[in-house]
Amino acid sequence: MVEKDTMIYRNLGNSGLKVSALSIGNWLTGHSLDFEETQFQVFSRFVNAGVNFLDTAEIYGAGNAETILGNIIKRGDWDRDKLVVSTKFLRCGGSVGLSRKRLIQSMKKSLSRLQLDYVDIMFLHRYDHEVPLEETIRAVNHLIEKGKASYWGTSEFTAQQLMECYKVCDKLGYEYPIAEQCQYSMLIRENVEVTLPHLFDNYGLGTTVWSPISGGLLSGKYNDGTIPEGSRLADPSLAPMVRERYMSYFAEANREKTLNMFKGLKDIANELGASQAQLALAWCIKNEDVSTALCGASRVEQVDDNLGSLELLNKLDDGMLRRIEDVLGNRPTPPMDYRKWAPRPPRR
Repeated sequence: MVEKDTMIYRNLGNSGLKVSALSIGNWLTGHSLDFEETQFQVFSRFVNAGVNFLDTAEIYGAGNAETILGNIIKRGDWDRDKLVVSTKFLRCGGSVGLSRKRLIQSMKKSLSRLQLDYVDIMFLHRYDHEVPLEETIRAVNHLIEKGKASYWGTSEFTAQQLMECYKVCDKLGYEYPIAEQCQYSMLIRENVEVTLPHLFDNYGLGTTVWSPISGGLLSGKYNDGTIPEGSRLADPSLAPMVRERYMSYFAEANREKTLNMFKGLKDIANELGASQAQLALAWCIKNEDVSTALCGASRVEQVDDNLGSLELLNKLDDGMLRRIEDVLGNRPTPPMDYRKWAPRPPRR
């Protein structure tokens, strides 16, 4: 079990905000209020181990996730000043969009559900093509000036969309987004390793990556190619698009490669005295461009497994990382970087 004094903290982008390398979100378990008791135990275990970043969104359970998190924070009686709480805005129920009117109304409702005076980070939860970006960013700045949020970020924005944000901020004299919440794992690598690094270097953008175990695919439970009862892929409520994406790894054309990869990862994990999920999570946070990796847990036992990943970091030396790359066989090719011979700007 990881103790508080061994937790790793990193600056989120170029801000002075310190976040734990592991964080907890309630996307998977925030849809029904029936999960609140279990989630209290899960969040408590994370917080007691030093995790300080708690993430949710208005869309999760049409507000239920924010309600659950608010009740958990109140019941936990933790020091609010030591927590970093974020929520994301785009859609809740039938209300959609990032207009000034909607963002102001949505923030009021989210803070009420969270039982908080402010959130530390407000994320724009996908780009809104129907609202002028300048209007959205003016509304974000208004909410920050009113003390409803301390920082802002984006979620699943493209590099081009982020550059548009920087241009608007430069024009208006506003603060840049401090983080992008994007997907990253051993299986999904393109954004963090290819399309966004120039923004990490040039703008100090941080990341709060989600699905580091790729929806459970890297956990070890699918290593024999079957879908176990009670697993995420066996859940009938899983969105068809999500199911199709995950099941593509077991399609006839990919099945042998997938199972060989799983076996190779399991062998390395066994050698390191770790679970396969711990290896996948440790590999993710080993990347210096990952500020924090969001975990989702439905059982306390999963929390302890997640926390154990921190103990693997020192074992993932260059040689071990090369072995993992050989097993994965999916390293993306980044564009030519003509600055590679110059020292990289230090990360705070």
